[in-house]
Amino acid sequence: MNKIGISTAADLEAFFQAFNKRDYDVLFEKYMAEDCLWHASERVLKGKREILDYWTKSHSAFEETLGRPENVVFGADRVYLQVKIRLYFVEDGLFHGRSYKKGDICQFGCADYYELDAAGRIRLGLVYLRFFD
Repeated sequence: MNKIGISTAADLEAFFQAFNKRDYDVLFEKYMAEDCLWHASERVLKGKREILDYWTKSHSAFEETLGRPENVVFGADRVYLQVKIRLYFVEDGLFHGRSYKKGDICQFGCADYYELDAAGRIRLGLVYLRFFD
């Protein structure tokens, strides 16, 4: 049986790998609560449908790749981590008010804070980013 929820750094790596593969079914079956509240860098999203629309439609101009989770700290039903993110623009687009051309690469760091439900799924995600340039 496949483990559900996040309780180790390895679980976070598996969560990021599923995201990088765009395996949204696995993300919500194993790692995210159906009614998750996700504070993305640009706006607040509630529930699976809004989060999926954000990842698949609002971010259609680029391919996003999450690095390995770093500086992971677990607490009671919560986890903090840092991750490096790479965006490869497949078409001209915008990200955080900055214009990018097809073929451009944007890299930045994120500090993420997740609150977990009783099963270890993310019920609240707070994402903070910092551009390297």
